[in-house]
Amino acid sequence: MKLSSIVLGSLLSISAFAAEVKIMTIDNSANFQSNITSEYKLNKDLGRAWVETTIDNRTSSDDSIGQDTYRGKAAELSFDQNTSEVVLDVEGARVVCATVRTAGRSIFRHDVIRSTGNCSFVHKKVKLVIDNGYETYTKNQTEVSIVTK
Repeated sequence: MKLSSIVLGSLLSISAFAAEVKIMTIDNSANFQSNITSEYKLNKDLGRAWVETTIDNRTSSDDSIGQDTYRGKAAELSFDQNTSEVVLDVEGARVVCATVRTAGRSIFRHDVIRSTGNCSFVHKKVKLVIDNGYETYTKNQTEVSIVTK
């Protein structure tokens, strides 16, 4: 009996830390063949982090039209200047989503952002029915969220 209550308590504590933070809703919805990618971007000087999402609706890789990039910011997402980490503050818990290090020399200096595996991006395709008072129509959207593990 004690073992089952310990196991149950462990499972409940693990699931209590899992959370989903909505970053943005994009009106340009991806089609069924689209490639959707998200990555962290940051401003180290200001201690800010955000998510950049690219929806690639191109019909061939040579097309210059059809690839759109969007930025989204959540109040819970930030860059910790002391530890060089992208962190997500969820319900009082600090989750490290990515680590940042500087690589290269001189003009080739750049930031390398590596995911820790504690957070993952979720892209949901949503159909929104809009009623403007005269008629209804459907609008396709893409929701971008970060899910903690």
